[in-house]
Amino acid sequence: MRITVMRPGAEVEFMSSNGRLGGSRLGPLDYRDDAHRDLPHILSFSGGRSSAAMAFMAADEGLLRPERGDLLLFANTSAEHPGTYEFAAECKQRIEREFGLPFLWLEFCTVEDAWRGDYWRREAYRLVKPVPVEDDPYGFRSGGEVFEELLSFQGMLPNPHSRTCTAKLKLYPSHKLLADWIGGTAGPAHAGHYWPGDNGCASGANLVRAEQFADGYVRRGGSAPREQALRRAEHLASLPSQRPAQRFADFTDVPLGHRENGQRNGLVVEPRPAPMRGLEAALHVRLLGLRADEPRRVDRVLLRCLYAEGATAAGCTVKTQPPGERPYFPLHHAGIDADAVADFWRGRDFDLDIPSGAGNCSFCFMKGTKQLVELSATPDRRRSMGTPSDISWWADIEQRHMRTEPRRNGDGISTFGFFGVNAGTFDDLAQGCTDGLGRYEQGTPACDCTD
Repeated sequence: MRITVMRPGAEVEFMSSNGRLGGSRLGPLDYRDDAHRDLPHILSFSGGRSSAAMAFMAADEGLLRPERGDLLLFANTSAEHPGTYEFAAECKQRIEREFGLPFLWLEFCTVEDAWRGDYWRREAYRLVKPVPVEDDPYGFRSGGEVFEELLSFQGMLPNPHSRTCTAKLKLYPSHKLLADWIGGTAGPAHAGHYWPGDNGCASGANLVRAEQFADGYVRRGGSAPREQALRRAEHLASLPSQRPAQRFADFTDVPLGHRENGQRNGLVVEPRPAPMRGLEAALHVRLLGLRADEPRRVDRVLLRCLYAEGATAAGCTVKTQPPGERPYFPLHHAGIDADAVADFWRGRDFDLDIPSGAGNCSFCFMKGTKQLVELSATPDRRRSMGTPSDISWWADIEQRHMRTEPRRNGDGISTFGFFGVNAGTFDDLAQGCTDGLGRYEQGTPACDCTD
């Protein structure tokens, strides 16, 4: 199949090497509002088979169109299985080459900035290339670096009752990226403080020390010992103070020259980040890879969407759902379930190569303690010691960022780990012990965290 893409001053053709992808079809989207047809369509790519199958089918059937400003996004937590990175990189390469659709990878990061008369750190994002950072300074991280930056920044571990890792590593950074993308900018502007150095180059020496974070924690009434707050903040204080400006065009093989010239829909515009909150929140369609056998997940997202659309004040409390986002579920609407997704990948020349049950984040605490123990005992040729593909990494990161404080009744100490208060730990699981973790034995499908 040949696709002709029209852009200002250019006509680019892309050939699908497989012709029609065959198998299941999504069919046309049943838009709830006909005006949604012309909105930018953003496809969330998780790194799993379902979202990848949806991406290829949507591209092949013309549900995604580059001239409309459509985009695919993969948010890297740095804790994915090694096979997930290989699979996501292959998907990005093929979709960009065969369909002319930009496919961007991003990561959460923090930068130093002024706030209330002092310097602190704030959330930001960076674009990354689909190659390891060890091979390219602008490549992706896979050793848990992004995950630990979040833990150090928020001063607490996520757990089944507060899945902050999903919100802050995936959702919030993607909202920031979409503000830049939908606003028509060439890419994210410089973030973080800096000033000209002696040689005329930008200097960004860190101004925030770990002691400042620890003292702030105490002033806000933190109940854990100051020494623990200091230990948790040491990693954050060691990170770069700034993120240089980046160009979308440097992180995709799809031509984006019209952005460099400040054009959008053939018109010259003043590019600036689009608002993602308030009455003027940027409207866009979000394509999510929830299947026909996941109706409860679809209902949860739609319900959240209704709340978000009604919360149009700039301080909207539905932070995980921008009021301008209009979610659609092509797999669900087409009746495509897990078996159909498996059929889609059967016989193709590439597939996701990870152990059964490994999911994306290798040892996500949402998987259930029984499955985590089984995964840790299952041979995996891609497992690398000291990285998130090894359970000992999770045990180590939990010990370094675990919080303890006196119990409310004054009798003993409470500990706060990945599994909540006074529960077992990843160190216990690494030893094959699940005592104190019975309530988490079965767990929840890890992908449910995006709901």
